[in-house]
Amino acid sequence: MTLDSRVIAVPGTGADVLLEPAGGGVVRTPSGRFLRLQDPPPGLAAALAGGRVDDAAAAEYADLLTAELVAREGRDADRRWPAARRDVCLVGAGETVDALAEALSGWGIEPVAGGPDGLAAPPRLVIAVAETPRERAHWGELDTLPARGIAWLRGYREGETCFVDPLAVTTGDPGSEQVRRRRLAASSVPRELAVWQRAVASAPAPLPVAARTLLLARVLTVALAWAQDAPALDAFRRTLWKLVAPSMTITEHPVLGYDEPPAGRR
Repeated sequence: MTLDSRVIAVPGTGADVLLEPAGGGVVRTPSGRFLRLQDPPPGLAAALAGGRVDDAAAAEYADLLTAELVAREGRDADRRWPAARRDVCLVGAGETVDALAEALSGWGIEPVAGGPDGLAAPPRLVIAVAETPRERAHWGELDTLPARGIAWLRGYREGETCFVDPLAVTTGDPGSEQVRRRRLAASSVPRELAVWQRAVASAPAPLPVAARTLLLARVLTVALAWAQDAPALDAFRRTLWKLVAPSMTITEHPVLGYDEPPAGRR
């Protein structure tokens, strides 16, 4: 391509057409691929720019090019988040949940808010986010979701410390209650931690923007791995992610599911 090549945006697609003065050109797709144009007509630039075009061939070429790019976007969207897995339910409230809903909507997923029960059809994925320990007091009831074929993803705060639990896809994956017990068992002050979790009630101050962004990114990364059935999914099913916002340190901790003991022995 010469330095004086023209760049024309293809309306509604996010793609650009690069046309050379001597003819010929390429399309740069939103994913960064370059595709060679076959015999673009001289009036293509005007047709793409939306001006009056007397060249029927150029107008037809522009329409076909736009339709092909839209179709490619549709295929990319289905690879990003397959249509069969777009039934998502969000549990919780607050700025992180709002940002999560906005991000999912930008990918073509319109999550329903509230609980998974009582919906016209069961969701494929439930994502819960809690601002305080009290807000996740009922999560133990949702630990039965994998037994119903529903993936179960959880992110939460304890002050300015953030966690994303392992994703539960099957009954063998750790649910929220198992992760809570594992955390208490691993703590050097388990009694104090348990008391604090039960006692704290007031909503904490908003997270710093960087911390909230990282928490949101982790939840979305795990959700995408589930949607795409990506190789990283296995690791996300056994990894507890932790962010300590004051020091901005991130650590990961293995957490495996286990068979529940009889109720009287817990």
